[in-house]
Amino acid sequence: MTSHLNNNVAIIVLAAGQSSRLGQMKQLINIKDKSLVEWQLEEALKVSSKVYCVLGFKANEVKARIDHLPINTIINHKFSDGMASSIAAGVAALAPDIKAVMIVLVDQWQLTSADLIRHQIFWQESPHAIVVSQDINLAGSSGKEKVGPPVIFSQNYFTELKQLTGKQGAKPLLEKHQDNVLKVPLAHAFFDIDTPEQLNNMYKNSVLKHNVTSMKKG
Repeated sequence: MTSHLNNNVAIIVLAAGQSSRLGQMKQLINIKDKSLVEWQLEEALKVSSKVYCVLGFKANEVKARIDHLPINTIINHKFSDGMASSIAAGVAALAPDIKAVMIVLVDQWQLTSADLIRHQIFWQESPHAIVVSQDINLAGSSGKEKVGPPVIFSQNYFTELKQLTGKQGAKPLLEKHQDNVLKVPLAHAFFDIDTPEQLNNMYKNSVLKHNVTSMKKG
């Protein structure tokens, strides 16, 4: 069942990349008996009925795995230009009644619908803010704080999002409007799959959670 907290808030799942460091398509990695892109989209659909997915590399192959879902699919033919091009393509495709958009990466495999709902609630309480995820741990010895998606932008930022270019995604926009950024601690947001080692960690974690759940049921 979809939790329609605010269906004027769309969710864009970015799934256009080539996964060159991983050596295989992360969109189609198997998790919980389905592809990762299916899993992420199904979690998003529990939060909003306005879900968009941006594809690029081998788009037709990925699209075949998600055609059964009630989502809007966008093909970004410029995906090799960087994540910014996928954000721009996704925002350009939004319906005119959309008041805000949440951007999620396909490989943020620990995110759940509960995480997305919590994020959305923070935005509803501060609708003029840009709501970003914040790592609760400092990033290495540099001590620099890590922020990133899921991130929610109100429609006030749509024009700027559609003009994004480059490899840094929406980071330039966050820096430009840093005084209006609301940082929400969300540890699950900082587990992704860019390398074979990270993929192995995901599988180990999934097996561990499955065994713990089975023991509780028993």
